[in-house]
Amino acid sequence: MAIRFNAETPRYVQVRQWVERQIITGYWKPGDALPPERVLAEQLGVSPLTVSRALQALARDGILSRKRRVGTVVADNLPPALFQRSFTVMALGLGVGTRQSVDFYFSSVQRSILNTLAPLGLRTLWLDYQIDQIERELLSSEFVGVLAIAPAAEHIALLEDLYRRGIPVVIVGASSNAWETPTVDTDNYGAARQGVEHLLNLGHRRFIGLFGALETFNSRDRWRGFRDALQEAGIPESQIWTFTTPYADEVDEANREAIRTVLRLPNGPTAIFAGGYYLALSALQTVYQAGLRVPEEVSLIGFDDPPSAALSNPPLTTFRQPLEQLGAHAVQKLLDLAKGKRPEPVHEYLPVELVIRQSSGRIAPEAMSSQAR
Repeated sequence: MAIRFNAETPRYVQVRQWVERQIITGYWKPGDALPPERVLAEQLGVSPLTVSRALQALARDGILSRKRRVGTVVADNLPPALFQRSFTVMALGLGVGTRQSVDFYFSSVQRSILNTLAPLGLRTLWLDYQIDQIERELLSSEFVGVLAIAPAAEHIALLEDLYRRGIPVVIVGASSNAWETPTVDTDNYGAARQGVEHLLNLGHRRFIGLFGALETFNSRDRWRGFRDALQEAGIPESQIWTFTTPYADEVDEANREAIRTVLRLPNGPTAIFAGGYYLALSALQTVYQAGLRVPEEVSLIGFDDPPSAALSNPPLTTFRQPLEQLGAHAVQKLLDLAKGKRPEPVHEYLPVELVIRQSSGRIAPEAMSSQAR
């Protein structure tokens, strides 16, 4: 709960700003009593005199009220100017300013974050993972915390360091129980297993897995779930073809040609698990280029469910992620951290829904007859 003090601003001013932030974000409400000055000083790592000076200034401005036998309480009628203050949440993401506006996943999470912060009067500063710029912004006393959206493996050390320094940080859309930093993610591993089980129940025994770069945590989790489910089902390695692409929103021509070649094998795959929405669309196109039909000869499952998923030909079986809840839960966890609360659970996983449409189906009898192992 200690404040990250900077040398440019008097400490009592920074304590005052911290108290104002607790009121604006709703941690302390009108009529709530603050801890005794000595207790608050110990929690914040400052002297009681510094706390007293800050609280006196807030009382003069009508934000706090001093009551005998009660102590210091939040005023019943807070001055409107208090809520005109601009506190900042830093949101980090790859390709900020370009990718968020066109990518369904990022734009949905971004919209959720903005909608959750707006009623609180908190502004959002969108930055890429540039350490110099991040460190400059951290010097601002108006800073609340950091939301790190879908970081790559190379960014985790930076985020863990920030969190250990006492900076409120929540990672959104990536997770590991080995991290100290709190996370909010969807259950990508469990969803991939569910998708494989759906295809197995339809009779499929030969599979293509198509994933984005495994340096991305969501892709890695989906790949693990895909592989584990097939291994537990006893599907031999000779009946599993796995492809990875550098990006989750496109498949290069070399991979497309390799997939077409595999699909044309005499005992080729009859099901494709695509670990992303755009990967699923690319796979659908590639199946058609190979002269095959979906789902009569090849079934297909994707990930994410934008409105266009129901308009593909055929409509896409895919996973619907709770992206609105993802951003909202992450904001709430960050505000709890900023208020000195320990998040419970530290690592939160939201369930994913399998939406079954016409791109997945039971394999045709002629394909079934060639699947004897």
